[in-house]
Amino acid sequence: MKYYDAGKCDIAVIGAGHAGIEAALAAARLGIDTICFTLHLDMVGNMPCNPAIGGTGKGHLVRELDALGGEMAVAADKACIQYRMLNRGKGPAVHSLRAQADRRLYQSVMKHTLEKQENLRVKQAEIVDIGRENGRVCSVTTATGAVYRCRAAIICTGTHLGGRTIIGEAVADSGPDGLAASLPLGKVCAGFGLAMRRFKTGTPPRINRRTVDFSKMTIQPGDEDIEPFSFVTDHPPV
Repeated sequence: MKYYDAGKCDIAVIGAGHAGIEAALAAARLGIDTICFTLHLDMVGNMPCNPAIGGTGKGHLVRELDALGGEMAVAADKACIQYRMLNRGKGPAVHSLRAQADRRLYQSVMKHTLEKQENLRVKQAEIVDIGRENGRVCSVTTATGAVYRCRAAIICTGTHLGGRTIIGEAVADSGPDGLAASLPLGKVCAGFGLAMRRFKTGTPPRINRRTVDFSKMTIQPGDEDIEPFSFVTDHPPV
């Protein structure tokens, strides 16, 4: 393969999921020249498992991100279709806000936010190598041979890194939603001496709503008095 100089930036963010979005925006908003790489431009901010934001396990993290200038809470308020404050029957210490989002609208909102952010470029490419000089990151290389010189790289590949999908007894190298797994980069990280672990997600199977008898189910309505996720949201988002 022929390699070529594709330009330079200060920070290369690898991945455009929740972590990659926040990392890229934080760097760009500090005036740092940033490139965010994603395997697919239309999968920026993808939520393959469950389009819910917050809840008892991570609702406080969304609020903390918002307090630090993050974007998840803002996007959640723009794309939300239902809010519920969980654990209202218990003390306020365990109250936890959860929002069900329109999955595709959330992706669109996040993609537009990245595209209009100053100091930030978004590129569709698979990063397969990270170059180093004198013990410091100096470049990232795409699968097509483009070499981007950089001063630092932030790896936010999520479940794509060495991804494996198991459906019944069928096992395949794959990322979520049938997207490609990031296999070469996983080997690069292991070669750097980074401790590698595998985390398992249990994504439930999708069902056809036309096969469901909704009359036998219990409706769980959202809250009437809506409390938005973001501190900057000044109106009920739904």
